[in-house]
Amino acid sequence: MFQNPKTVSEYNSLGRKVALLTFLLGCLIVSMYYFTAYSGVIYISLFFMITFFLLNIILSIFLISLFLKNKKERKSILVTLFLMLLNVPIGYLFIQIGFKIYGILNN
Repeated sequence: MFQNPKTVSEYNSLGRKVALLTFLLGCLIVSMYYFTAYSGVIYISLFFMITFFLLNIILSIFLISLFLKNKKERKSILVTLFLMLLNVPIGYLFIQIGFKIYGILNN
């Protein structure tokens, strides 16, 4: 899945997979806490947020540079960037939920 991409379509495919994987793992972590109420999930989610934030930033930089270089495939690159950006409000929601849980656990 994470081979070294060489073409625009490979970067688009990788970006879409990362966006989907980020969304699914975020939902899994939130639902794991919801069903188990295990407070250790907070530390798992912190590691997840840092790791996938960096991965998404790096991949977005590559896609933006490809967007500037390739005029033919701009539409597909924009779609991929849009899918990756959809995770931002969802991630923000997950962070807010995490802070509420963390506040409840510390009181």
